Amino acid sequence: MLAALAVGGFAVITVGLLILQIQDHGYFLRLAQENRVRLEVMRAPRGAIYDRNGELLADNYPSFNIVFRPLPAESTARAKLVVDPLWVRQVSRLLEEDTTRVTELVRKANRSGQTATLRHNAPFPVLAAVEESRAEYPGLEVVIQPLRRYPHGTLASHLLGYAGEINDKELVEREQQGYQAGDLIGRTGVERTLEEFLRGRDGAEFVVVNAMGRRVSTLSEGPPQRPEPGHDIVMTVDLRVQQAMEEAMAKVSRGAAVAIDPRDGGILGMVSRPAFDPNEFSRGLSFARWKQLSSGGANPLLNRAIQGAYPPGSTFKVIVMLAALRSGVASVASRFASCFGSYHFGGRSFGCWKREGHGSLDFPGALQHSCDVYFYQIGTKLGLARLEAAALAFGLGEKTGIDLPQERRGLVPSQAYYDKRWGVNGWRKGTLLNLAIGQGELLVTPLQLALMAAEVATQGRPVRPHVVKEVRGAPDFHTPRPLQPGVAADPAVWRAVQHGMELVVESGTGTASRVQDVKVAGKTGTAQNPHGNDHALFVCYAPADDPRIALAFVIENSGHGGSVAAPMAGAVLRRLFAPDTSTTEVPPVPIPIDTSGVVRGD
Repeated sequence: MLAALAVGGFAVITVGLLILQIQDHGYFLRLAQENRVRLEVMRAPRGAIYDRNGELLADNYPSFNIVFRPLPAESTARAKLVVDPLWVRQVSRLLEEDTTRVTELVRKANRSGQTATLRHNAPFPVLAAVEESRAEYPGLEVVIQPLRRYPHGTLASHLLGYAGEINDKELVEREQQGYQAGDLIGRTGVERTLEEFLRGRDGAEFVVVNAMGRRVSTLSEGPPQRPEPGHDIVMTVDLRVQQAMEEAMAKVSRGAAVAIDPRDGGILGMVSRPAFDPNEFSRGLSFARWKQLSSGGANPLLNRAIQGAYPPGSTFKVIVMLAALRSGVASVASRFASCFGSYHFGGRSFGCWKREGHGSLDFPGALQHSCDVYFYQIGTKLGLARLEAAALAFGLGEKTGIDLPQERRGLVPSQAYYDKRWGVNGWRKGTLLNLAIGQGELLVTPLQLALMAAEVATQGRPVRPHVVKEVRGAPDFHTPRPLQPGVAADPAVWRAVQHGMELVVESGTGTASRVQDVKVAGKTGTAQNPHGNDHALFVCYAPADDPRIALAFVIENSGHGGSVAAPMAGAVLRRLFAPDTSTTEVPPVPIPIDTSGVVRGD
């Protein structure tokens, strides 16, 4: 479709040029000799973006740009004047812009014959100054162009992404698609994924200019081609859910959260911290601000929800439990060696997060209290192949196929992985103990964790996470099919896992996510981090008997999942299901304790 639009746009311009050069040759020859015919581009606004309920998330508004148009060839002498250092200094002062940048843009425009934008979204004082001085500065003009606007600022910034002006390299690469200097192009998020739909078709018209390059009239022989706006996009995001998640994570320095509809895979909300304001890119960034956003330790442009890879911690016990039950290595009633706070295996002592121990537990009880000792024993019975198969069935270790750019795969280690790393049979069985509590080499994204919770909620039914619900005016647009076949297990197995997750919230390690009169199923996680304090995790879905939302929270370097991440999920669920019956306030993120070198699996 994009190629067709581009070809169409070129055809219109080409026909116009042929009319100028052939049909009306004589008339335009005279104008051409005087160099008084100019092709001016009329920018098409990008399509607007809405949430699933029609709430506006991105649109456009008119902005005033100061541009330089190369003078007609007959005014070559004047053209030389405009790159005179004095001219540049005066214009730069007038526009409040850097002289080096203005010099470069003007020289480039004179070489190419293309219009150059010297100041984007100019404020009124600059506009007034330019208008008053136009006679003194041939080539300077004020033009009105659509500017991208995100009315909610930083809200959902990683989902929406941002659009920026196309650079020289991209211009060469996309020349056949009709892109021109000054066009906007989606850089991240939906702005990038749906670029071909959001981008409209620029218009153009031929105008007559005088010797000073000023527009005199429009050529009636060449009717203008009006710009066509891009398609509007309707996202699966629910602004109410997104706002609740943003508020829950308002005090988080680094982390991510995802909310997904288990019934169809539509993303209801996605938050990554730190965030950024996409409006900054519309208004124009300084180089220093760009470096601040794109690099450094915080890296606000990184979408941690799909690009962050974390050990899953004890949230992974959900998968271990399902793998053990469906393979028959354990039953719901299985009890193993009691937990006294540690487990001895292979000459080593593996600790439980609860130092005083849990005693004897059945399987649901072990999940409810997140007993590491119980899962150490399950890991040795299960073996690597079955553990790996279960993780892969949930889609871990592979991209989910979400319609957002730059998603990470994560990692599910296999026999081949360990053989390559440690040599054939060079790794110890103790590795399984770490994997069984979600540690070791395992890496997952917050999106994968949310998808895992959604699949438990629906007993393994496959869904494809996606953020785009509809492209208006494009009936052929459809949501892609799931990449995974789903997770196979007997209903009794699913019910046992679901019951265990309900116990976690009811009276286990995840009670901070409880909601009055609403049954919630969840699992806490506290993941060791070799680079600092533990990460806090929590996954859940609700209502447990009619799941409509699945959530995953990963809060970096903050402590335990039950005391940090679970309260955030609880605040979101209470805001959605019981806004008038209980508080939705999230307790402050506690100062993390030093947990380095200590096994934590709750």
